[in-house]
Amino acid sequence: MARSAVTFVLVGCAVGAACSAGQLRQAGNREDATPALAMPFASAPGTPPAALERDAEAPPAVGSRAPEMVFEPPPATDEVTEVLPEPEPEYREPTLVSVARETMIHARPSFKAQKIGYLRVGAVVSRSAQAVGNEGCRRGWYRIQPEGFVCTENSAILDTEGPSPFNELATVRPDRMSGLPYAYGRSRYPTPPFYSKLPTKLEQERAEQDMVGHLRARTAEAWKSLPSVGTPGLLQNGRSVPLPFGFSREPGAVTGRAMPDSGFALLGVYEHEGRRFALNTDFQIVPLDRLKPVEVSRFHGIRLDDQVTLPVAFVRSQSANLYSGDPKKTGLSIARKLDYREAVPITGREVMLSGIRYLETKTGDWIRDERLVRVEAFKSRPGWAKPGRSWIHVSILQQSLVMYEGEKPVYATLVSTGVDGLGDPVETRSTVRGQFLIHTKHVSVTMDSDAEGDEFDLRDVPYVQYFQEGFALHAAFWHDSFGQPYSHGCVNLAPLDARALFHMTNPPVPQTWHAAMSLRGGTLVHITP
Repeated sequence: MARSAVTFVLVGCAVGAACSAGQLRQAGNREDATPALAMPFASAPGTPPAALERDAEAPPAVGSRAPEMVFEPPPATDEVTEVLPEPEPEYREPTLVSVARETMIHARPSFKAQKIGYLRVGAVVSRSAQAVGNEGCRRGWYRIQPEGFVCTENSAILDTEGPSPFNELATVRPDRMSGLPYAYGRSRYPTPPFYSKLPTKLEQERAEQDMVGHLRARTAEAWKSLPSVGTPGLLQNGRSVPLPFGFSREPGAVTGRAMPDSGFALLGVYEHEGRRFALNTDFQIVPLDRLKPVEVSRFHGIRLDDQVTLPVAFVRSQSANLYSGDPKKTGLSIARKLDYREAVPITGREVMLSGIRYLETKTGDWIRDERLVRVEAFKSRPGWAKPGRSWIHVSILQQSLVMYEGEKPVYATLVSTGVDGLGDPVETRSTVRGQFLIHTKHVSVTMDSDAEGDEFDLRDVPYVQYFQEGFALHAAFWHDSFGQPYSHGCVNLAPLDARALFHMTNPPVPQTWHAAMSLRGGTLVHITP
């Protein structure tokens, strides 16, 4: 997929509601279940670097220094043990809680200062003990971890002010170690209605006139592995879902209906009136049996290092084999079948055998030079490839992506760029070409379009990295065509690849934030034919 029909600005494209965690995530979508490509090629993305390690690289806040926050260090211990220590908490008291669709973070305690990120409703961050100013913010600005300032006027409350209504509803946080940060569903046909509350049977029958036939189809069985949670008190006895600051909806029990091509991230699943209903991140109630569960694509690229480096060949055949032996002396024999789109590091050595070209692999085996995408390193060092500078090369004709640190390639994969190839990106569904900087990164953000004949509504598209107007690198959970053009113009990545790159590029997104912005320090994206 691709870019929305809307023009995205630094923050205006951020649509969604609740900062969430992996509570609803199926085990099959977790990092410990990341599929490994067939040996001997170590092709699976490794664990991404911890977000808090990247946080140390973030630029300091602009302007005068605010009072420093005091965080208690973890207790010291002299004990030597093989057991891994408990992970550091995401935050320490005192804290601040987001109660808005977007709680903006500014570089200085002023609405005139640069925006450097935002929090989602339910997000909890460490804060300064006292307000550091009240310019344009009656209730005061607070410095938050690891940097920046938040106004508590409408979009945030302090831990000392007691729980908000969203403490019960927005406790699920994005699982940034997974290819999909939430549990996702795609709309079935007929598309589901949006309810403002858990509906009565009469309200369901009025809004869903095909109820008898629909329930007979037993579509809810597709969700058997997704657990329900206890219905929060806020949603019991016919109460409407409370809306965070910045949200709006039509009056009534039914507030609309999903589009045919729509997808949703889920915050909670509740048993009610003999059915299961899900709360999505826009704080709408959706019948779960009218959604199809989304499963993460098993495809992913290959991490590169001193031993495993370019060139790499991606196999585009369903029937390719790895061959062992000596093509000149003993001949070749099949060692094993290669997976479709498997990444195979090669040496560059070639031989002809019975009129067929074979390429030598880094393990000393051989593959046929048929239906391969050969990804080579840049022939000469680009001027911007300075030591320590990260940059990404996307080839539209090869449908490939390579990330570099200076001159060293560190990651390679297949992508899906605009379906119209090398056409005009303004007039067609083509990907823009040139050199750009990643300026805004969202853990997830909505992409939609109401253009006639091109309608879609995909909530919480994962790991979105904008580099030029509406063009971005992002995960695609609605197709598995990586390696061939597919999108509206964005660079589509398999979810596991999108997650890995999200943790490797700049600007970094602190663990408790939902987005970060930088006009200067982002990773460079170089897109060529």
